[in-house]
Amino acid sequence: MINTQGLRKWMRQHVSWRLGLALCVSLLVHVLLVKEVAWQSWFSGEEPPPTLLSAQLEAAPAKPPVKAPVKAVAKEKPPVTKPDPAPKANPVEDPPEPVAESPVASQPAEMSEQDTAQAEEARQAEIAAWHETDSAIVEPDAALPPPYQRVSTEYAVFVNGEKQPAGSAKIDYAQEPSGQYSLRWVVEGRGLLKLLYPTLEQQSRGAIGPHGLKPQFYRYAFGSKADKIYEATLDWETNFITLKTSKGEQRLDLPRNTQDILSFMYQFMFVPPLQEMHIALTNGRRLNTYQYEFEGEDSMEIADQAIQTVHIAHTRGETDEKIELWLATDYRYVPVKIRKQEKNGMVIEQVAKRLITE
Repeated sequence: MINTQGLRKWMRQHVSWRLGLALCVSLLVHVLLVKEVAWQSWFSGEEPPPTLLSAQLEAAPAKPPVKAPVKAVAKEKPPVTKPDPAPKANPVEDPPEPVAESPVASQPAEMSEQDTAQAEEARQAEIAAWHETDSAIVEPDAALPPPYQRVSTEYAVFVNGEKQPAGSAKIDYAQEPSGQYSLRWVVEGRGLLKLLYPTLEQQSRGAIGPHGLKPQFYRYAFGSKADKIYEATLDWETNFITLKTSKGEQRLDLPRNTQDILSFMYQFMFVPPLQEMHIALTNGRRLNTYQYEFEGEDSMEIADQAIQTVHIAHTRGETDEKIELWLATDYRYVPVKIRKQEKNGMVIEQVAKRLITE
């Protein structure tokens, strides 16, 4: 048998308490490093999850079993195996939100000086033709009253079908004597929503021509952060649009009859819905062409008055994002209900509770 009393006596004589403490600390460190103890679980009381991530990372480098073909593969496909995809030729640096294609921007590097001159000459001729069409006199529809000089609409904002409003919104439209127009759309949350989300403000300014609204400037500001502010400047003399975000500026060709997100909804006072449902739109950070579809005719109540509406909608690409508008038939197709379904499934609905027109 082992003489425990003798062992204890020997340890007291030869092992100091400092040495014993050092041995315990060393043992603890080795346990942490060798066994990969998940120290975070000590505080949660849960069992440490299996280290699947480190196992996968170790399995990937061990892939090349054969030496000879590895050189050939490495030479042929260096960009594919490279972990950092930074050298992507995209000036916007934001893959989920590409800016609309610009034929002028994609060709000049490969075109000769003569081809460039011919392309610019054709472009100027097209601009001149557009201006001639825009200056043509358009006879107003006798069956429709003239567009409003002023429109003020107050909305209640609902989120995800809740019965109680989560905020309020207001859109003001004004036609100036100089032939210009101005639009302002402000959305504000209430209570907890106001704490979580800042005020959203959109502005649109431009001219009123024979074919309706011609926006010249658009601004989107979600709060005061620079990365949530977008602007678009539309130059109809040169037919270029400049998109400005915190990441920089882009200059693109300006398609004919382009509208911004805000002016688009009030362009129906001049061009009724279902007459032109294929349209180029900008939100300040990109320019795309959209196709809206007719969803039907609905009746809704505003200030105890039944109002007939035309319901149109657009679904964007492969995502679940959807925008719907209800346009008042007897009020020159002013929007009285706006519903947007976000990519994450959230539904934000604005329903008019007061409408003033002049």
